[in-house]
Amino acid sequence: MQTTITIDDSLLEQAAKLANIDNQSQVIELALSEFIHHHRVSHKKSKLLELYGAGGICEDYDYKTLRNEEDK
Repeated sequence: MQTTITIDDSLLEQAAKLANIDNQSQVIELALSEFIHHHRVSHKKSKLLELYGAGGICEDYDYKTLRNEEDK
């Protein structure tokens, strides 16, 4: 897909140097793919953080009884 966009030349040059890429289109594609990956990972982490504290051990859990049953 061909699109016309205006990008600060110094930003594009810095990104190209950091990525060691000469082709401007490849720099933009890499930046977009990393942006998408970062936000997908962040979304998964936020879902995990929502689960924090949601689990636990039942109040009537008796590990000693279970341990003794395993020994038999």
